[in-house]
Amino acid sequence: MPTPAAAADASPQATAPSKHRNKEQAAAALMALPELRAWSAQLERESGGKVHGAVIEYDSAQRSIKGKRYYQFSFVENSAEAALRRDSFLVSDSDDEILVEDIVNDEPISLARWRQSH
Repeated sequence: MPTPAAAADASPQATAPSKHRNKEQAAAALMALPELRAWSAQLERESGGKVHGAVIEYDSAQRSIKGKRYYQFSFVENSAEAALRRDSFLVSDSDDEILVEDIVNDEPISLARWRQSH
C-alpha cells in the first residue's frame, strides 16, 4: 500500500508538467498571431522582399504585472536602413496570454481589446 506521500506524488497536479514558455517560444507565439503574419506578408510583398516583419526584444528584463511575468517584444518593419516599431507586446511566460502596449494610455491591454481597435 502506497504511503500518503507517494499517493500525493502520483496525483495529477504533482505529475502534470508546469507550463513555462522560454523567450524563443514566446517570440514564436507572437509571430504566429494572424495579424503579425499578415503584416509580415504585406511588408514583403509591398517592398519586393526588401522589408521584413520581425519580432525583437525591447527589454531583456521580464515585466511583472499582478504577479505574472511577461517577455517584452516589439513587432518591427525591418529593412537595411532601420527597424521601425509597429506595436509592442507582452507575452506571458506561464500561459498563452499576450497583452499589447497601449502607448496612448500607457497601459497594457488585452489582445481582444487591441483587435477591436485595429
